[in-house]
Amino acid sequence: MRKSFLVFAVIALAACASSNNNLKVNIAQPSVVVEQLSSQPTVAEHVTGGIPIYLGVAVTNNADIPITLKRVNLQSMGTGGYNVPPTSRPFNKVIQPGATEQVEFWVPAYADPSVAGVNGAVALRSIVQFDTSQGSFQNTTVHQVQGIIR
Repeated sequence: MRKSFLVFAVIALAACASSNNNLKVNIAQPSVVVEQLSSQPTVAEHVTGGIPIYLGVAVTNNADIPITLKRVNLQSMGTGGYNVPPTSRPFNKVIQPGATEQVEFWVPAYADPSVAGVNGAVALRSIVQFDTSQGSFQNTTVHQVQGIIR
């Protein structure tokens, strides 16, 4: 039993190490914020089916060197106002040290019947890929977004 626990621990540590792509690049990690920039009108708040969602991804470069935003991968987690299937968008946006840049794009989503409606909160997992003069890396975070009521 002790041997099987040791084997499990080694496998678990190896899995964690292989999923951390940041070990290659020794720079301060960027800050990533995902926001929903759109909302559905009140009359359509409880619709079901396909809906477009407008998102913004803001990246603050905390490193001393420029970084280039290469790709944003998004997917909803759990249930919420809508579901976003795995979605990927390519970019080639250079972010200077200390600067914050935002990219904006539409994603297809599917609204399920819910009490909150399509403007309700949604958890989005983002995997954002970067390139630098020191190598490539990615940042994985989870963000709670919600329709902007104007």
